[in-house]
Amino acid sequence: MFRSLVPLLIAAATAQAAPLAEHHASAPELMARPDLRLQQQNGTLAPAPDPVGTRQVIRARAGAKQAGKVGKAALILPFDPLGPGARIRVTAELFLPPGNPANSIHLFDLECKFCGPSGNPGLRLYLRHGRLRVDRKKIGGGHAWTDDSAPALTTGRWHLVTWELNLGTDAAPGRSQVYLDGQKVLDNRGRTLPDVPAKRAAIDRLQIGITANSNPETVTLYLGAVTLERWP
Repeated sequence: MFRSLVPLLIAAATAQAAPLAEHHASAPELMARPDLRLQQQNGTLAPAPDPVGTRQVIRARAGAKQAGKVGKAALILPFDPLGPGARIRVTAELFLPPGNPANSIHLFDLECKFCGPSGNPGLRLYLRHGRLRVDRKKIGGGHAWTDDSAPALTTGRWHLVTWELNLGTDAAPGRSQVYLDGQKVLDNRGRTLPDVPAKRAAIDRLQIGITANSNPETVTLYLGAVTLERWP
């Protein structure tokens, strides 16, 4: 039973958002969950008004990269380990304010804290010049799938980002599919789990928000609806 892999809703979904299941929580309620951790390294997370609406959302603000350390402001949601053959879906509403950098910002990390290697290996979904890309460097699968075909996000409006992962290794490759506002923009195949002994190849937590800011300036991001679930 994957108790923590129930849908997690920060705020009511917008008209763009896919239908969400029954488990709802406001931003303050989600941040008060006993199994939730906050990652704030030269950064902050706090409930805040929707910048273009009336609901409560979460504002993540991460400071500039300094002395080799990146700014971080992310939620960490743990779950029971998922190994080869499992499939997981993360959906989130994201809002980048106008004038905000849209490069070198990591948004979603699906990691394994207990696989053995230091650094919590896992896949990361990030922005490269405003376009969504997948970073595989930490799992030993190359830096990224060099696919820049995704359209750039627009600042000053909400976007719905969905990441679907089939978990796999070199022996039985997985698949990564990314959707922007309901349209598939990335579809890549290959290793999606850390390159460790097979019995330890798994993921066991989601980091979401600004998981790393490599910019020489502060970055702000708003999180609206968030769903974490297994999918058939």
